[in-house]
Amino acid sequence: MTAATDAPTDAPTVEPVDACPVCGARDARPLLPEVHRIGVVRCQGCDLVHATGHYAATYLSESYYGTRARQRQSPTQPSARDADRKRRNVELYDRLSGGRLGRPRAGARALDIGCDTGLLLDVLRELGYRTEGIERSPAGAQAQAAGHEVHALDIEVTDLGLGRFDLITMTHVLEHLREPVRGLVWIRRHLAPGGLAVIEVPNWGDLLRPLWGRRFRPLELGDHISFFERATFTAALTRAGLEPEILWSAPQIGTSLAPSLLTAADLALELRRQLRPGHAAPTVAGVAGDRLRSSKQGRRWQRLAGPLVVRGLDSLDSALGPWLEGVFGAHCAWGANLVVVARAHAQ
Repeated sequence: MTAATDAPTDAPTVEPVDACPVCGARDARPLLPEVHRIGVVRCQGCDLVHATGHYAATYLSESYYGTRARQRQSPTQPSARDADRKRRNVELYDRLSGGRLGRPRAGARALDIGCDTGLLLDVLRELGYRTEGIERSPAGAQAQAAGHEVHALDIEVTDLGLGRFDLITMTHVLEHLREPVRGLVWIRRHLAPGGLAVIEVPNWGDLLRPLWGRRFRPLELGDHISFFERATFTAALTRAGLEPEILWSAPQIGTSLAPSLLTAADLALELRRQLRPGHAAPTVAGVAGDRLRSSKQGRRWQRLAGPLVVRGLDSLDSALGPWLEGVFGAHCAWGANLVVVARAHAQ
């Protein structure tokens, strides 16, 4: 074994991804080297970029989703800022839908897959939707307490007969699924006639990603499996019988800078640990983009500087986002995120 592939003694079990999550092809070209037994490859069948493995679900449920969910339920968590961000997200989704999302019919049903604590559902309820969510982590209890109906199910394997929805949203969930097309098919089957699906994922084509290699925060290796670009995202939607109306990927300064700032902070903390006498060998304690929370220094930095930095980045997005979209267009290939508004393909 080499230093590049050795795993620390506390490493969780890695479940291999031997075939492309979208097309099933096994022929792939390496893009990023393996570390802790997980690399990144490009499928030679459909061109999707994907990880070669992910951490076991039991590990992620407790060490990542469980811990983060409990932190989000803490009274010190800046939920007001998070709620404002969700409100801006819904405003974007409404604009991309041509105003349809923001004018629901009486009794319209909305479902948010991966609803977390229910902040996006709060906004949709204000618009007049009857709101439901899917959430398997402890955060779902908070959404339930807020008055939303929450289901703890796995859309890759389960259909509890939830009926059809006028709107289904799924933000930064698809990249976690072992079988993303199966998840998209689930969405199509649960769309009411004329219903809309709004799905958001990180963009592999992000302009700043190549600067950081495999350390780039949004990769979250061990948790994220599929890394979509405009073409491969469209292909996955089409395979599932969803027809994109618009695929938005305009650049936003704050949204693009945030992952780089977090990645730089991760590296600074790691360097600090390595320079200290008798420092311990690197571990995977901060896996899945949670590195700052895995150290006392990181938590202190987040508590003191985090709110100011996030507020500044949000202000940049609000002030310069429309200008950037006007200059580079809504279909720019190197924005930080991909957002699709889709409907079920006409039979």
